[in-house]
Formats: sequence, structure tokens, C-alpha cells
Amino acid sequence: MKRTDIYNVPGPGVEFYDLFHEPHRVPPILGDIAFYVRHARRSGGPVLELASGTGRVTIPIAKAGIRVTGLDLSPHMLALARAKAGGLPATFVRGNMRKFDLGRRFRLILIPFRSFQSMLTPEEQRDCLRCVRRHLAPGGLFIVNIFDPKLEYCVPGRSKVISRYRKVTDPATGARANLEVLSRDNDALRQILREKWHFIVRDRRGRLIRRMNRELAIRWTYRTEMAHLLELEGFEPVACHGDFRGGAPRYGSEQVWVCRAAKGKK
Repeated sequence: MKRTDIYNVPGPGVEFYDLFHEPHRVPPILGDIAFYVRHARRSGGPVLELASGTGRVTIPIAKAGIRVTGLDLSPHMLALARAKAGGLPATFVRGNMRKFDLGRRFRLILIPFRSFQSMLTPEEQRDCLRCVRRHLAPGGLFIVNIFDPKLEYCVPGRSKVISRYRKVTDPATGARANLEVLSRDNDALRQILREKWHFIVRDRRGRLIRRMNRELAIRWTYRTEMAHLLELEGFEPVACHGDFRGGAPRYGSEQVWVCRAAKGKK
């Protein structure tokens, strides 16, 4: 399966994305929208969000009156984002965050919710950072969020500490979707984890509509490693928070990097 399999094809991963990723269901992102909106207001715009998906972050920024562009590889996610945006000052374009050229610069560039980890090699990560650097306006900020890896989840081979289950209901249709993470296999040498996700969708009467298996692949990146990647590509960290409340870095938490272009580097 391709690493974009969950979101680059029609299915429950796209249709129920917003419900599955409500902050109370995914505690690590608690407060992230308010955090990004606050920085967007300070920047004054324009803002660029990479891997913008269904507009979970992009649209609240647009609702704050800030002009924002969302870039994503999945046409299905983009279709949902455009439908939700209405007349807001938000533009959505299809593109690969490893190689894009929008012909303009932005005062704030965001890669929220671990999307940076969808790039599975250091070369891909550096390609992305180069694109970000080229699109960052003088004095602008770049914010990227990844998780700080817990070593017990990164042991080689099949992990024994994976068991996640989410159940959501679409208030508009009454359809119910279940997501179960069946397994996780770790390539500790390349720092890549692959999870098998199993979706079941039933209508409001409980009748089976769809059953689907998908795979997610992401690369974990250690805090010091990320600091070196940013430095190599011309960024200077302003802060590295352990959460979206400004907490100090700590093991197994979030890495919320706030960066600016390093002086003297192009």
C-alpha cells in the first residue's frame, strides 16, 4: 500500500477525518488551532498551511480574517476543505509539500499535526524545508509540529504496545464509523513505523456500509535530529514547545518548533 493510501483515495479516512481528529479524541493536538490562529493574527498574513487536509486549521485562520492558502496532495481532502470554506479568505491548491512553487512568499508557514512525518527519508524532509525557506517572507515564521518519540513504541519489529480504537457518528447522516489500529511494525533503522488501520462504517440502523483496511507510514524524528535538519536548511529556532500551551520540551510529548530564517543564509 502507498503511504498516502488513507487520505489520497475516497473512503472513511477522508469522510470522517474531522470527527476522528477532534481534539478530545486526539489529546496531543489540544489547543493547536488556537495556537496557530494566534500566530496567524500576529503575522497579519498571508499564511500558508502545508498538508492542509480538510481545512481543520486553515478554515479557523480564515475565519479570523487572515488570508490563508492551504496546500495538500489529496484531491478528496481538498474538495471537503473547499466546500467548508465558503466565502472565507482561503485558497486551496493541490501540491506536494516536498516540491512546490506558488510564486509568492508568506509571513507564516505551518505544517501542523505531524504531517511533516509523512516524508520517510531525510532527503524528502530537507526538500520540504527548502521549499518552505524559499516561500518564507523576510521576518516571517515557520511552525512545524511532530511528536517526540517514545522509545517503547519504537522497538524493532511488531510493537506490542499498540491498541487504539475510535468510534464516531456523523450528526448529519447518523452514519457510524469505527477505526481500529490493528498493528504497528517498526523499521528502527530507518525510523519508520507502519500501522494497519481498519475502518467499519454502518448506517444509522446499524447496517454495514463499508469495511476497509488502510496503511499509515510515518517517520519519527528525534528532537536533536530535527534541530539539525532545521539548521542545515537555513532556519533558526525561536522556540521549541512541548505542547500548544508553551510548555517546556519533555520526553514523549510534542515538538512544536517555531522558527525564522537564519540571518545571512538564503
